[in-house]
Amino acid sequence: KQWYQRRVRGYTGFFNCCFAAVALYLAPKYTRLSGFYLRMNERNDLRILGISLFAFLLFLTNLALLTALHENVCPFITSLPSLPCTEVTYLSITFYMAESVAYFVFFVVATLLCWNFKFQIGNYIEPMLVEIRDIKYIFAAAKSKSVKEQRSAALDLANLAASNADNKFSLVAEGGLQVLIDLALSEDEGVRGYAIEAISELLTVKSIQNEFVEIGGVNTLMFALHSTDTHIVKESLLAICQLCQDNEDVMVHVLGENGMDDLCHVINSCRLDCVRLVAGIFLDVSFCDNLRGELLKHRKYVPVFERMIRCSDSVTQQLCLQTLEMIAISNPDAITAHPHFISPLLATIGKSADLQVKTISAKLLLYFVEDEQTLTEVLKCSADIHTALLKLVTTQDNIMQCVAAKILLLLVQNDRELLYDEGTMDLVQTLRINAVDQEAWMLSDKILIMKQPS
Repeated sequence: KQWYQRRVRGYTGFFNCCFAAVALYLAPKYTRLSGFYLRMNERNDLRILGISLFAFLLFLTNLALLTALHENVCPFITSLPSLPCTEVTYLSITFYMAESVAYFVFFVVATLLCWNFKFQIGNYIEPMLVEIRDIKYIFAAAKSKSVKEQRSAALDLANLAASNADNKFSLVAEGGLQVLIDLALSEDEGVRGYAIEAISELLTVKSIQNEFVEIGGVNTLMFALHSTDTHIVKESLLAICQLCQDNEDVMVHVLGENGMDDLCHVINSCRLDCVRLVAGIFLDVSFCDNLRGELLKHRKYVPVFERMIRCSDSVTQQLCLQTLEMIAISNPDAITAHPHFISPLLATIGKSADLQVKTISAKLLLYFVEDEQTLTEVLKCSADIHTALLKLVTTQDNIMQCVAAKILLLLVQNDRELLYDEGTMDLVQTLRINAVDQEAWMLSDKILIMKQPS
């Protein structure tokens, strides 16, 4: 009996200590500027689940102590023998009953908080914040000649557009698109930035996109790409990306007149995150049969694609190479007409650590090897070819090995002297040993048979 009582008391003390330690660790921090805040790597749901679990365990141990106190347990409860046993017992029962109720209530409230976390406090206060000023007053300030009032109006419109769908439709119904387009052409960078943000938010709704295109809003976005403010350029590109998704008519407006020149300007003068967005726009355009040829219509666009292939961002490289692959599938001559791609493709195969980037680069290189006119250009880069093919044949990817085998076979068929080149034959032997696919093994074996005297 005493062993049971000591054990229950020990569990209670242990869980109380653990609960206090966890609660202190997970307690929000407070600063004068930020108020209460959590650590960035913590999740609210896991925090509450952990605390509620400890509260439930403490509730159970307090119930166990209450059952033990039904008997005469004064000698082990108190170390004050001068107090009457009955008073200590009644005091302990009252204390543990109150503690049990408190922990049970805490457990219930914590469990309800887990469900309540799907709501954000901004859901309740945001509509009040953005509806303080009437739309008509905002439009009046936007048409003012004061830059300060225009900037304030543009900020209010951006907040209004970002709040909810009802405010978006209300803004458009009152003629807000034309007002935002006028603000986006302002000479003040702050006004233009807020206006472009508002436009980008509005264009998340499909029905608004058509009206925006009809009133000539695409030209405003393309003009904003020449801004010196990277934030404005990025917001403009985000808006253009939303317009170009599965909408060929909008793509015609984007690429119309000097659209390609505007997008190429971004690649030549902006940061990688902006270049990535342009690469995504090019990929969307490549899925349109009527517009795909516009991407490489002029030779002045080739260096732009070369820069994207050589850039350090693997996502941009993937998007660019996928665009070129779509062009090559529909019209191989459109790719082989630009042998300048050979050098960056070989460099990408040799240096890139991304498997997909190397695979698409190898497929594109195969188009140049299969073409008799560009094959001579490939052979001029003998050192780069050896490095690139070595990367391909030593991988455990069957597609890359098959592409490498086809390239080696075409190179050998065009120039029989390569059969006696030590470096080339080492590549063939390495491919034959490491082949994970029957087709790659057969192609490498075919090359070795060609070397045997007839």
